[in-house]
Amino acid sequence: MCPAHQQTHGSFVQLPGENLILPQEVECVDACFDGHIRGQLRLTNYRLFFSAAEGEPHDIDIPIHSILKIDKKSQAENSYRLTIQCKQFLSVQFTVNKQERKNKDLYQCLVKQAFPGDEGRVFAYEYRARKIKENGWEVYDFEREYTRMGALRENSKWRHSTLNKDFQHIDTYPEDLIVPASVADETIRKSSYFRSIGRVPVLSWLHPTNEASITRCSQPCVGLSKKRCEEDEAMIAEIRKATTKSTHIYICDCRPSVNAHANKAKGKGFELPEFYENIEFSFGNIENIHEVRASNNRLRDLVTSPNIEESKWLSNLEGTKWLQHIQAILQEAVKVASIIENKKSSVVVHCSDGWDRTSQITSLAMLLLDPYYRTLQGFEVLIEKEWLSFGHQFQARHCHGTQDITTDYSPIFMQFLDCVWQITQHYPYSFQFNKYLLTFIGQHLYSCLYGTFLFDSERIRRENEVRPKTQSLWSYVNSFSTEFLNPLYKERLGCILPMISMRTIRLWRENWMAYHPSTGSKTPCLSG
Repeated sequence: MCPAHQQTHGSFVQLPGENLILPQEVECVDACFDGHIRGQLRLTNYRLFFSAAEGEPHDIDIPIHSILKIDKKSQAENSYRLTIQCKQFLSVQFTVNKQERKNKDLYQCLVKQAFPGDEGRVFAYEYRARKIKENGWEVYDFEREYTRMGALRENSKWRHSTLNKDFQHIDTYPEDLIVPASVADETIRKSSYFRSIGRVPVLSWLHPTNEASITRCSQPCVGLSKKRCEEDEAMIAEIRKATTKSTHIYICDCRPSVNAHANKAKGKGFELPEFYENIEFSFGNIENIHEVRASNNRLRDLVTSPNIEESKWLSNLEGTKWLQHIQAILQEAVKVASIIENKKSSVVVHCSDGWDRTSQITSLAMLLLDPYYRTLQGFEVLIEKEWLSFGHQFQARHCHGTQDITTDYSPIFMQFLDCVWQITQHYPYSFQFNKYLLTFIGQHLYSCLYGTFLFDSERIRRENEVRPKTQSLWSYVNSFSTEFLNPLYKERLGCILPMISMRTIRLWRENWMAYHPSTGSKTPCLSG
């Protein structure tokens, strides 16, 4: 349990800015408990906290913005059953007596607090954390990071472009972009008209010795008529020429081939090798957000069921296809890292819009290639740069503060954390951070206690004043860093390339089975 918020049986300690809205006596009905447990349920503007009656060793602590669904079903004349399903596979039921609260209805109050309908009204804006020594908003600095990797050194083949200042040209990209030094802003502008949502190829990472690079973008707008763009072709050519160690450049389209071809009918598609000089093109066979959501729902059904026969567990797990998705992502990341390290060639990575599968592959490949990203602070920088600044849609994918679960909902970032966990199992001494950091990040991805994972882009976060009005998750992590450090860590320089197969992929039990009936765990770590 985190030192900033210790909990003992039956205790309830409010966080700064947390207000009690409703206490109510209820009965908890749960597979983890032996029978029905009486106790008190407290609703605040941050969480739902159940304290079992004296003599019962059960507490339940649920951040309200992590709730996925709330169902109310009448039972007897004076009571109803409240079923709460959370985004992290926690599900719990309470029997509520209507007569115990005449003025406020628990169900109505909970829906109002959990789903304010506006991400700017989540608890992160109310949280008044005590002052701590580290400012997490300063973890990632664009100039410092790109200078570290050598892209901004004197005589570099790359340059800083201010074309996107104030997000005026590509509103889902960061303001500051690194592009080939030989490419003018006008070329970039025209190339952006040829790329989905304007997301042109820009630098993510540069190899310190062989000059091979990882650049990221979205799919080109080729269509069935095989449209061309001279400026886009020039951009790819200049990225290829930025390394002298190879004459070829690789384009890794993360999607299955059938999906990419289908997008051609929508006026989009993929690069045609006959129009790009010296390219090697491949598909990554990583499924889209809809397949990931369906797979994760099947995994939820499996791990939340208390009645699965042991003899059928492995076949049922295979049926979710979750581990197969993890395998496909890791194989593509290893492929990209191997091309950079062994073939000394640059790689352009994209999927459809360049903010889901692209972020997974660029960040994982960088984790494999660069030991800095395997440190605690480096991992924070990696997430800030490749996920947050490059516009992964955290609001669309996780539906913070809304009960309208759209078809955009999909745990893409949790997939990434799962993949990182898989790599740490191959190299347990090569990561400065421990596995607890990954589950901690996963918890607060949904809790909305911190502002780090709010909104869909840097532009929207700035408009909603996230930095001045909320606290960064990294402020807590770096102030209590000993919690998250791996005592077995030994710095390993250079690239790591794990052997990926279904024999080596495992279920991340600490995350996906944290609330399985066999564990009896209902209390996530709450920090303040």
